[in-house]
Amino acid sequence: MNTGIIASRYATALYKWVGADDATASLLCSQAKTLVVALSLEKLRFLLRDASLRKSEKLSLLEAALAPEKMSPKMAAFIEMVADNGRISELRFILNSYINLYYKERNIHFAKVVSAYKPSPEIREKITGLAEDLLHGTVVMEESVDPDLIGGVVVEVDGYRYDASVRTALKTVKEQFRQQNKRII
Repeated sequence: MNTGIIASRYATALYKWVGADDATASLLCSQAKTLVVALSLEKLRFLLRDASLRKSEKLSLLEAALAPEKMSPKMAAFIEMVADNGRISELRFILNSYINLYYKERNIHFAKVVSAYKPSPEIREKITGLAEDLLHGTVVMEESVDPDLIGGVVVEVDGYRYDASVRTALKTVKEQFRQQNKRII
């Protein structure tokens, strides 16, 4: 089964259907994120695959997943079209593809920043600014604290990792000593 190709095609169709309307695209992206989380529940996916449920009942389940927010008319129409085409079981992948396409087209990147201590607002702004200058786009940061780093920071953006932690520096020095001592013996 070509779930990735199918999801990509539906996501592209949704993105083109929304067009240049930033407000609608942003709303759909927000609703898609919520639905992806809801669709990660096995029971909901089971109910959506259940052939005995009518399409209207399946849509009601998805609308309830968005509560208290009301599903946008475009999202409802899109999900109805997906259901009509028998692709409701791939909805999670379709919505994930739409989210990825939305971020790619708007040049939005995600950065994961791990530091030994909670960074100050100045440091946070500096890291965000450097990443935005490097990527020529908007960067959304996710921060976490890992005291095992001892000091420094680890930044991951778009599959690239920059590790400037004390822990890694100590591991590197330790490995260099080991290599040097192997040659002596």
